[in-house]
Amino acid sequence: MSDDVPHSSRRRRVRKSKPASATQGRDRWILSYADFITLLFAFFVALYSISLKTQGNDRRLTETLNGVFEAVQKSVKPINIGQPIIGDPKDQDVVNAKAIPANPPNMEEKLQNPVSATITPKPTIYDLLNNTINNDFKSLQKSGQISISESPHWINLELKSALLFGAGEYQLTNEAVALLIVISNILKSYPAPILVDGNTDNLPVTSNRLISNWHLSSLRASSVVDELVYRGVNPKLIAPIGFASEHPKVRNTNSEARQQNRRVVLRISKTQAGNLYDYLFK
Repeated sequence: MSDDVPHSSRRRRVRKSKPASATQGRDRWILSYADFITLLFAFFVALYSISLKTQGNDRRLTETLNGVFEAVQKSVKPINIGQPIIGDPKDQDVVNAKAIPANPPNMEEKLQNPVSATITPKPTIYDLLNNTINNDFKSLQKSGQISISESPHWINLELKSALLFGAGEYQLTNEAVALLIVISNILKSYPAPILVDGNTDNLPVTSNRLISNWHLSSLRASSVVDELVYRGVNPKLIAPIGFASEHPKVRNTNSEARQQNRRVVLRISKTQAGNLYDYLFK
């Protein structure tokens, strides 16, 4: 009798497990229902696409239909968020950087049209000095007190001694200081070797303070250099030199000719250099 009881209880437990498996089979309709809903959604999207077709937008119709069928396919597959990354993320950044075009469209247009990309060249020191003389010191230029010229290697800014000094003097006048301030501002912007040479006529000096025209021409050139250096010109790029009457502009035949020979000339080199000494002697 004791043996029958376990046997009957085992039978009852087996019979109770069958309704559970039947319940699992009945729940499988949810999968079919989900597929039906997905297809129904695709159907309505397709109807919307057909309405786009009536408006003549073939490209949007194609994109929409492709999106619908891809959505149906992805509904039974795992959906990936974003693009898969293969390899090291650092390598992916390199790939993305390579995908960026080297030359933007605007740059390509500039390369094809070099005229539009031309940069205005910086004005030369000769242009600035010449414009300053023509605009600010036009009367001095007309009277011959100041002039500018150039050669293949030098720019020559000539200042008459009567504009800078009194008769037989080597100290600058107030008008000369104002003029040299303007000139120094240009020279500071374009650093280059500068020689300042003083010249006199052939008449002997009459002042007790001066020994000769060599002395006078050197002191006048030094006064100009001192003022330019005081106003900010690099002292390593400038030096005075006196020629006395040994380098006349015209022959010393009369007072007018002697007046032309009494002058100070700023000779500005067109070649850049670190200092004047190396430029002249090395």
